[in-house]
Amino acid sequence: MVWGVYQIHWGRRFPGVLAGSLKAFASKPDYVMFYRDLRPGYPRASFDAIRKHGATPIVSQELWYWMRGRKDDLLPQIVAGEFDAFFRQWARAAKADGKRVLYRFGFEMNGEWFRWSGRPAMFRKAWRRAHAIFQTEKATNVKWVWSPNVVSIPRTKENGIHKYYPGDDVVDWVALDGYNFGDHHDKWHTWESFEKVFDKALNEFAKRYPKKRIMIAETGCAADGNNKRAAWIRAAHAYLAKRSQVKALVWFHYDKRREKEPNWRIDATKESLAAFNETFAKPR
Repeated sequence: MVWGVYQIHWGRRFPGVLAGSLKAFASKPDYVMFYRDLRPGYPRASFDAIRKHGATPIVSQELWYWMRGRKDDLLPQIVAGEFDAFFRQWARAAKADGKRVLYRFGFEMNGEWFRWSGRPAMFRKAWRRAHAIFQTEKATNVKWVWSPNVVSIPRTKENGIHKYYPGDDVVDWVALDGYNFGDHHDKWHTWESFEKVFDKALNEFAKRYPKKRIMIAETGCAADGNNKRAAWIRAAHAYLAKRSQVKALVWFHYDKRREKEPNWRIDATKESLAAFNETFAKPR
C-alpha cells in the first residue's frame, strides 16, 4: 500500500509550501495531488517540485474556471471540441516532459456540487474525446484516473456511479473519494468508520473492474474526540491490508474550516499524525 497527500496549489509558493508540509511525515509520499482548472498551461514547475520529493504528481482536472466563480458549465463545450486545443497543448507538453503523471479528469462527476455532474452520457463523451487527443499525441506517460464520489448525490438510478464509466480501454486506474465528516458537521452526517464509508463501493468495484488498480483518491476524517481519529486511521490501514486490489491512498491534507468543513490535515492532532506515521507513512 503506497500513499499520498493532497496539497493545495499556491502557484509560485507551491514548492515551499509542499516542502514544509511534508516535514511532518515519517517518509516521503508516493503521490502528491493538486487541483487544476481549465486555464491554459502545463504545470511543469509544480510537477518538478513534486518529483524532487520522489513522488508522482496527480492532477485533479476541474472542468470549470476559478476566475469566473466556478459558474460555467463547460462540459457541452468539451464534447463539442471547443477545448481540443487545451488538451492538445497539455498532451504535447506531457509527452515532452516524458515523466509519469496521473490525470484525474472530472472527478466526483456523480456529485451535484460540481457543474460537470448529472449527465453520464455527456461525461463519457467528454472523457473519451480528451483521452483520444492524448493518445493521438502519444502522451502515454499520462495515466487516466476515473474517480467518482463513494456515494452518488442525488441518489437516483440515473445518477448511478457506474453510468459515468467511460470504458476499460480509456481508464488506467479506478478510484473513490469518501470522507468521515463525524458527528458535528451537519444533520446528515454521523461518525462512520473507514470500512463503512468505502466497503460497499469497493465490493462493487472489485466485481466490475477486476483488472483495474483501485485508488482511494481522496479521504479524510474529522478530528472528533481525543483519539477517535487516530483509531480511525489505524483501522483504515488494517482494512486496506486485506484489499490487495487497492494500491494507493491519498489523504486530503488540508484545513477546510473556512469553508465550513472539518480540518482534514493529518497533523490536526498529534495522535492522528503519529497513527499515520506508524501505518501508511511508515518507512519501507
